[in-house]
Amino acid sequence: MAPARGAGADLLVTVEDLRKAGIALEFLSGPITGLYAPGDRHGQGAVLFGVLAALSGAERTYTREKTLEGQESARKRGRTGGRPPSLDAGQIEYALALRAKGTPMKEIQQKTFIARGKHKGKNPSLPTLYRTLAEAAAQDTDA
Repeated sequence: MAPARGAGADLLVTVEDLRKAGIALEFLSGPITGLYAPGDRHGQGAVLFGVLAALSGAERTYTREKTLEGQESARKRGRTGGRPPSLDAGQIEYALALRAKGTPMKEIQQKTFIARGKHKGKNPSLPTLYRTLAEAAAQDTDA
């Protein structure tokens, strides 16, 4: 696996690849029209790509900060995000009771149904059922 690099390092690698391929950036309209060669280390092309790299990094940081602020705000309002649980509390209790009686998981799967979402009315998968029952059992031991 390659070591982690920032946006600036990625851009420098891309610039070098473009330079080797003889590709240049051309602005057809706007205040900086013209042809800019990315590998020109001392000219306008190098400056332009450096500015674009800096803006890219700043925009990424700003977007990340706003995303984290939004998530924190949602948590304060009691919203956690993510997919809703496949089984509601009643279905979980029913499945736990069946499991306590020694009912096989395949049979429990056939007797339980997803309460909401796009799979509403279908049986949960066995991994979902195992995970849900393990989480419910862990909550019971914590309480």
